[in-house]
Amino acid sequence: MKKQILIIFCFIFSLFSCRSSKKEIVQTKFLMDTICEIKIYCDDENYGQEVVDKVFKKIEEVDKQFGYTSESEITKINLAAGKNKVKVSSSTFELISKSIGVSELTNGAFDITTGVLSELWGFENFSKKTSFVVPKEEEIKKSLSLVGYDKILLDKNNQVVFLKKPMMKINLGGIAKGYALKVAKEMLEEYNIKKFLLNFGGDIYVRNILDKKPWRVAVQHPRDRQKYICVLDLFNTSIATSGDYERYFFYEGKRYHHIFDPHTGYPSNNGIISVSVVIDDPVTADALTTAMFVLGEKEAIGLAEKLNAEYIIVKEENNKIKVITSQKIKKYISEKYF
Repeated sequence: MKKQILIIFCFIFSLFSCRSSKKEIVQTKFLMDTICEIKIYCDDENYGQEVVDKVFKKIEEVDKQFGYTSESEITKINLAAGKNKVKVSSSTFELISKSIGVSELTNGAFDITTGVLSELWGFENFSKKTSFVVPKEEEIKKSLSLVGYDKILLDKNNQVVFLKKPMMKINLGGIAKGYALKVAKEMLEEYNIKKFLLNFGGDIYVRNILDKKPWRVAVQHPRDRQKYICVLDLFNTSIATSGDYERYFFYEGKRYHHIFDPHTGYPSNNGIISVSVVIDDPVTADALTTAMFVLGEKEAIGLAEKLNAEYIIVKEENNKIKVITSQKIKKYISEKYF
């Protein structure tokens, strides 16, 4: 598709693995609106394939649970907005509760109620659209009245969720992949897989207690798909990235992307074009990158330090790239291009 609007889908990371005497099993599926890859090493290839199949079956369940299908609990919550409370599973309740906790921690920079904004701007069915326009100011203001994590009511005793206003929509896209990673990595650990890599649309979890060779993860350059910012050597941790190059369009010469500032209703515009975070918990990593992207450099760094997360922040200033990293992450960098 080549028109006045440029649409690019790309992976956040390129992955490098090291050779092993174990059998390598690799499988990919399109789930959670992205490409999901599982790569494991084990002695028995048949056993490994069976494990991978079981993990993917579980992730398919997670996708249905948090997506926009008619059977999704998120769909049921959204359809009942302003009308009825919805009883949900413990995992859905837990993830929504976790999301609200991140919202409170970040002063609303992360907010799962921006679903209405994503729909207004055309990012819900992004791959199917052929043209984009910037919404009118009055449309954005109207949608903003439906945004706000404080409008989500939770009843822990009865495990029910209620959205205060009709037409409100929650969207777990900024945290669900992290949850899926957690589910997958815990399953692989239970099956005693000692070396694996999970890549769910750029949210990554790696583990290696099999040998002393790290997984090598290359952080994508936000403005050149043929380049990397750096390569990280990682063993047992998660890494996630949020960037303005995943889903975006140009309109009248200006880039508009899918990461919204919940306070303005517009795509975040503070100079940050990419944030990568390394932290053990993949759920936190997923949400944290979005929050840091919206907060801006100073507040983002303060938040990362508060949570003991290592970070790579990429900014664009006067058409030049500036990279800011935490001190400790430098020990993971085996190659850098900035």
